[in-house]
Amino acid sequence: GSIAPMSLITYEDARPWARAIKDKISRPDDDPDRMPPWFIEKNVGIQEFKDDPSLTPEEISTIASWVENGAPRGNPEDMPDVTFASQEWTIGEPDLIISSPSMTLPAVAPDFYGRVGPSPSGLMEDRYVKAVEFREVRHQTENEALQGETVDRKSGDLNFFVVHHAVVMATPGPEEGSGSGSSGSAEGRRGGLFNVVWELGQNATLYPDTLGVKLPKGSALNFDLHTHSIGTKAKFSIDVAFKLHPSGYVPKYTTAGSFNSLTYDLDIPGDKETVIEALYPMARAGMVLSFEPHLHSSGRRMCVEALHPSGYQETLNCAGYNHNWVKVYHYQDDVAPLLPAGTVIKVTALYDNTAANPRVVDPRNWKGWGSRSIDDMMFLLSRVVWLTNEEYEAELAERAQKATIVTQNNN
Repeated sequence: GSIAPMSLITYEDARPWARAIKDKISRPDDDPDRMPPWFIEKNVGIQEFKDDPSLTPEEISTIASWVENGAPRGNPEDMPDVTFASQEWTIGEPDLIISSPSMTLPAVAPDFYGRVGPSPSGLMEDRYVKAVEFREVRHQTENEALQGETVDRKSGDLNFFVVHHAVVMATPGPEEGSGSGSSGSAEGRRGGLFNVVWELGQNATLYPDTLGVKLPKGSALNFDLHTHSIGTKAKFSIDVAFKLHPSGYVPKYTTAGSFNSLTYDLDIPGDKETVIEALYPMARAGMVLSFEPHLHSSGRRMCVEALHPSGYQETLNCAGYNHNWVKVYHYQDDVAPLLPAGTVIKVTALYDNTAANPRVVDPRNWKGWGSRSIDDMMFLLSRVVWLTNEEYEAELAERAQKATIVTQNNN
């Protein structure tokens, strides 16, 4: 009932996949087909993240040994009391769930681009978001009486999900008016109001306690959708689950943004691997909260570096990329990069437009920039809190003080 195309809940479910499991978990860290889906390269850059699901070397060795020894069943009497909760939210019990209006896609049609909503939040006061998670919900379509019921996914169904991505945006509350922080305005996109781009396979979005992302009193959510037909009629909606800060919470910062599209000048020949570089000069200081590469189906890898005004060149992270599992890597608060004004962000992306990439439909085709998955993009959607020079210096001093305390405690 979750995102995987097969169940691994029982021994009978998992046993036929034993060698495939060993293969997937034993691949290099940056392999875009490694499982669990987490593609950060572990020999370079920052390694402290909030929601890293990677297996340890010891766990990988245990599973590999089990497979190599014939994947035997353990003693049923030793089975622990385990409850599998595929339908629970990874962020815990939500404080608020808002559902999009339902929409029905025909079996065969061009990609759909458009907005649905608004879906009222029902909030009676301003609240701030601590974490948010998304889920595509499929509904019955054949029988009118069953339209409110969800559809169980069939085992092995690789063509189930219809949402390519959704830009989910909060509207201002009626007291704020459309001119103040509207979700379509620059202010609304860069800070203040809730705004997330959600894609298939994406993990939950986690905000640091210092950043205020607001759902205003009386607000609603709009959903800018990109969907694709899958050969059968499909009725769907999107559930948005929120964990909220307590009533009365006052954030330290309310202005955030991202680096966004780095270049529209993509030239990716057919049957080749291509490397493209782009630069983003930072006019303001910033605290980078996450690493979020965004390419399309031919994307294989992205590295991000910070070229400091002093001349110091720092690799922040490199990661493999799989367009079926678009991951957001949330830094632990104490290691979130603090970058001064004048820093240049350098991004290097590898595109594999060859038959070796299973997500490329026809590797003979040239690719440029475009919205379809068979086109490509080069986005760095990492969330950044923009800082004044005074705020930057204060954050540096606070970070240094914490490091001193940790050193003293360790000694």
